[in-house]
Amino acid sequence: MGARKLKITEPIIRSFGHQAAVHSILSAYPETEAWLNCNYIQMFTLRNLYTAIERLGTVDFYYQYYGDFNFYEMKANPWLKFMSIPDEMVKSRWDSRLDFVRECIEKDYYVYIMLNRSIYRGHKEPNYHNALIWGYDDAAGKIHAADNNPIGKFVFEEICYGDFEKAADIPAGEFGLGDHMGRPDGIYFFSVMEDSIKHVAGTNHMMQIGKLQHDLARYLDPPQTLSDYVFGIDCYEELKKYCLHVEENRYGHCDWRGLCSLSDHKILMTRRLEYLSQKGYLAHGYRDLYYEKVEKKCLAARNLLVKEDVKGCRDFQGKKLCVLLDGVKEEEMGILSKVNGELEGYLDAHMDEYREYHMERDNDSCYG
Repeated sequence: MGARKLKITEPIIRSFGHQAAVHSILSAYPETEAWLNCNYIQMFTLRNLYTAIERLGTVDFYYQYYGDFNFYEMKANPWLKFMSIPDEMVKSRWDSRLDFVRECIEKDYYVYIMLNRSIYRGHKEPNYHNALIWGYDDAAGKIHAADNNPIGKFVFEEICYGDFEKAADIPAGEFGLGDHMGRPDGIYFFSVMEDSIKHVAGTNHMMQIGKLQHDLARYLDPPQTLSDYVFGIDCYEELKKYCLHVEENRYGHCDWRGLCSLSDHKILMTRRLEYLSQKGYLAHGYRDLYYEKVEKKCLAARNLLVKEDVKGCRDFQGKKLCVLLDGVKEEEMGILSKVNGELEGYLDAHMDEYREYHMERDNDSCYG
């Protein structure tokens, strides 16, 4: 009989399970704080998002490219030692998937596995989704897991061993159904590399104030490309077009995932501004102003869109949502432009320390 729980904490963002999983783990390790605040700055969405149908929720801020459903934010994370194993191999080499999970937990590996949630949540139809496993308890006969609840919020829950074994018995055809389905191609497991010696050469896992300022500048003045994507502050316009499209066509529902992701982006930015002030990179405190003028107003827009969806989008208030988004965008640009200016000043004052960054900035300006 054994029991073990790996480190975990309430995630600061929780709209999407795979993103909340990363933050719930890394936020439990103080040494990752600098890296968390240096990343997730640039945002992207699809050009003409309102025509995307299956990908209407594509508003993201993970590594700037559409790789979230390939779990790229886990695979490419410098703090995570990521591995995967085919489900068929687990079945052939372990007596049960539960035994595999126990072994992973004992070796400090979190497990990210697809489960049929109808088994332990009482759904009538199969409901396949990925869950984070972070502990087990033989005496209680339960797995400690985390996943989105029925209303989409990332929560911690316990699954009894019997239900877990049934829920983990996924038909082979459900794996790897394509990017937009968000399905893994096996069982994923990863550990946090607390020991700096385990990291590859370089400082990718540490504080990179030059990168942070560069990403912030590109967020405010995004690249104008001919690709299928729109970046940075321009994402607001795509969300507005979607709201007006719903209003014009009188659909019986609307997709609010994009605004949930936008709201998560503002939550992380609020924390980032607090961190930068605490560490002395900013001379002025912008955290409270950003929280009041941007984060809270973005949340109001998100909540309005959710309410419209609950009401079946009758008398959909698309124009009101556009006004709210315009207000958020204007306030954000004003505050972050000042932040960007202070960060540039900090880097200029520490020229010798950030010489490599200055060379990159000069090269960017040559091609700008």
